[in-house]
Amino acid sequence: MAEAGPSPSSAADEASPAAPSDTTPASALTSYSLATEPDTSSLPAREWPPGPGPARAFCVIGVLVLCVGLLANRVETGEDDMVTKLGRIEATARLIERPEQFPELGAYRYTYVVKYQVLQVHRQDPQGKYKLKPGDEIFVGHYKPWLPRSEIKDSDWGNDPLGGKLTRFVTGEAHRMALDYELQDLAPSGALDYCFPQGVNRFFAIWVNPTSY
Repeated sequence: MAEAGPSPSSAADEASPAAPSDTTPASALTSYSLATEPDTSSLPAREWPPGPGPARAFCVIGVLVLCVGLLANRVETGEDDMVTKLGRIEATARLIERPEQFPELGAYRYTYVVKYQVLQVHRQDPQGKYKLKPGDEIFVGHYKPWLPRSEIKDSDWGNDPLGGKLTRFVTGEAHRMALDYELQDLAPSGALDYCFPQGVNRFFAIWVNPTSY
């Protein structure tokens, strides 16, 4: 009797490499993985796009400079039609001393003197009596300082302009002020002045605006 030849499934099994079994040694698994992974050594290296050139860098710098310029132009200077024409002196100064709370004196509508340091002089005294410069200390009397400047004008002052846009006095903030003198003559109900030295650079504030300096 003739012997039966190998079955088709046996021939296919012999033709294909055997897959690793659970009991295959680790060295055999490594050899199998290397044999089955594609060879990428002959592929061309990936080319990355070039980085930003000098033209782009200059554009970025230009945009930054423009942004800084726009921010600088947004500084609130406190200038308006009133502060630039009232009084004999116009200055921007930083408030450096004020009491924690202005005195409560009932119906007494007093002027309170506080201490400033001059940052910029916009209009010098035309009479030349007070020649101010940046860095000078000045002492400014504010009428009814517990109120916003837009609410201080009353019958005791009269019909002349008095006020401003400032709403409250905060130490460290800078104010643009239209000032006049003499303080004791202009304060409607007298001035409370506890600043030292006495009698030096005393002014009455006619118009006061906030600034962002």
